[in-house]
Amino acid sequence: MFHYTNDVGFKAISSQPVWVFKASTPPGHPFGAYFTTLEPGTEKLAKRLRIPKAKTEFVFCFAGQTGLKPLDGARGQYVFYSPHDYEVERAQQTDSGPTTEVQERMK
Repeated sequence: MFHYTNDVGFKAISSQPVWVFKASTPPGHPFGAYFTTLEPGTEKLAKRLRIPKAKTEFVFCFAGQTGLKPLDGARGQYVFYSPHDYEVERAQQTDSGPTTEVQERMK
């Protein structure tokens, strides 16, 4: 599972041993913390996720999706959310950093 963010979000989340993804209310979507199965390097990633390109500069990768719900509609195939803050324990964390660097490590 992947969570994309900007520099400010990356610093806040990565500063803690347990990653906590804060729930919020994005325009037109339910309150929640959002995740995707779309990997770094996915063509037109920001457009497909409907987020500003700056919000794809950094990524968190983790195993599992316990408690995550698919978004309603076609994007529910690759966009999931938690209706509250979502914690990822160290054992589930697989990688994080600038999206381009994580993409290279995934090859």
